[in-house]
Amino acid sequence: MQKSLSWLAAGLLAAGLIGGSATAQHETKRQAKAISLSALTAQGFDVKAITGREALIVQKGKDVYWCTLRLANTAPLSYLSECYSIH
Repeated sequence: MQKSLSWLAAGLLAAGLIGGSATAQHETKRQAKAISLSALTAQGFDVKAITGREALIVQKGKDVYWCTLRLANTAPLSYLSECYSIH
């Protein structure tokens, strides 16, 4: 099950990157803005896939985000997250 979720996450990321590269050729460069996982879940985003212990994918409707997780330096049981749109 874990392995299939990793493949799903990799496939979604690849699809987002491939689809985004064609669009990027026609648009001006824009910088990706990170948002926290807690901000997304507060907006109703649901976790759709977990990729190991360091990343996950959240989705609400057609909006999909790839989130990275890491332990905070200040508290060993706290996580910091950065989420980027892949759609």
